[in-house]
Amino acid sequence: MKSSLGALPRRLAPGLDWLGDCYEFEFEGKVIHSYHSMFLVHGDEGSLVVDTGHAKDWATLERQLDSLMATGIAPVRWIFPTHSEAPHSANTGRLLVKFPDAVVWGDVRDYHLSFPEHAERFVAATVGDGLDLGRTRIILGEAVIRDLVTSLWAYDTSSRTLFPGDGFAYMHHHEAGQCGLAAEEMPDLEIAEFTAIFAEYALYWTRFTDLSPYVRAMDDLLASTDCPVEIVAPGHGSPILEPRMTVEKIKLGMSLGAGAHHG
Repeated sequence: MKSSLGALPRRLAPGLDWLGDCYEFEFEGKVIHSYHSMFLVHGDEGSLVVDTGHAKDWATLERQLDSLMATGIAPVRWIFPTHSEAPHSANTGRLLVKFPDAVVWGDVRDYHLSFPEHAERFVAATVGDGLDLGRTRIILGEAVIRDLVTSLWAYDTSSRTLFPGDGFAYMHHHEAGQCGLAAEEMPDLEIAEFTAIFAEYALYWTRFTDLSPYVRAMDDLLASTDCPVEIVAPGHGSPILEPRMTVEKIKLGMSLGAGAHHG
């Protein structure tokens, strides 16, 4: 496994950067690419890291953070892992060392077990709580699709971005030259099929559950006028820049995954 350099970070909107380390692996005789994602939301008074990336990606993530901070972005004051699974929280301790004035914010009930040396820097927050970064605000929301009971989603009011962790996510691969592209920038991306695969392996419970309430909740979220969603930034898979079009394919994939069991 080796990294693909240069595709990220990418600015998705003013005040929002996508970070990560694309890696290459062989599958069925072909070299393909994939990654976990981390996002940086920056306001006038402070910046917030959404998810921490996988532990293996730290060297690249640190370089990306340094390059962004060198442009004058406000210092990182908050770290928000959507949940405590390794691809979303493994670099929490490293980020706390790198940014000594930062705190971890969210459902932090179990983080002291993994990072006991930083226990005093975990700040509990729940659905409806918010942070003022200066020029933008982060609001925590209920996770419609939960990977863990501690999962929370977040919303950035300035870029109108939803951060759903493993929700709205899909397992996908891409080819050389496609690293750092949004979902809609890869017209051949088989989103429905890859969503079904992701659900089978990462959200296996969806195969035994009536998904209609979850689909309705996703529709309601995207239809909200209070928090209109223009970007979806999941932890896996490329960011979604045209949610209403792409999420229809994700919903189809969820139903395919469920149908694989019931059919």
